[in-house]
Amino acid sequence: MKAFLLVFLFSLSATAAPTQVLVGGYEFPPYVMNKNGAYRGLTLDFIELLNQKQKKFLFKFTPTSPSRRYHDLKEGRYQVILFENKSWGWNPSLVESTKVFHQGAEVFITLKDGTKNQDYFKNLKNKSIRGIRGYHYSFLGLSTGAKAQKDFNLELTNTPEGNIRSVLAKRADLAIVQTEFLKIYIKDHPEAQERLLVSKEYDQVYQLGALVSRKSPISAGELDKLVDTVLKDGSWTAVLKKEGLQELTLQ
Repeated sequence: MKAFLLVFLFSLSATAAPTQVLVGGYEFPPYVMNKNGAYRGLTLDFIELLNQKQKKFLFKFTPTSPSRRYHDLKEGRYQVILFENKSWGWNPSLVESTKVFHQGAEVFITLKDGTKNQDYFKNLKNKSIRGIRGYHYSFLGLSTGAKAQKDFNLELTNTPEGNIRSVLAKRADLAIVQTEFLKIYIKDHPEAQERLLVSKEYDQVYQLGALVSRKSPISAGELDKLVDTVLKDGSWTAVLKKEGLQELTLQ
């Protein structure tokens, strides 16, 4: 009877349901992209890889927004956020960081007109600029407040693709765009490459990892080990290659 009970308990534990971990994400191409409520992007690809590598945790994507992401994590609506930087307005008492596993960067773009060169990007004053609401830009001191924006003719929107189109249509002088998303846009719209002048200097280069709520069922250390598995077996490199991307190489 005792042996039977041990076998039963072992069988029960072996088939126990994985612990659910909610992964927040906001529109941040190419990491999270949303078309009519259908989410895709590198964050969701990474979540899929994390689920493939182990059975202890089940990672599920939960949408949030750039401005709401802090409150949603605090309220427990999700426990982990990927491709994030702790300096982007986070309260360090609420989250712990994993190691950095990806780099990103942002550049300015403008419409070529035969006269512009890289000097055009040296002075941002008196030029109309399109950016994304809730993002932290270096030229604004990583602040999203109105005070930081007062010296610039800056319009904040919700769509980076729309900002690129605004430059192409001469509705804005400049747009600040994530480099990987710009590559994807040009891949889908090759005619834009000859029409756009891209700044050689980055507005910022950021180190990206995961932030984990201190109330999360998975710790930052545990997540680090899972991330290492994804990075070391080549599966993440394969995802980037499929999108025509690679890890950022500084100029």
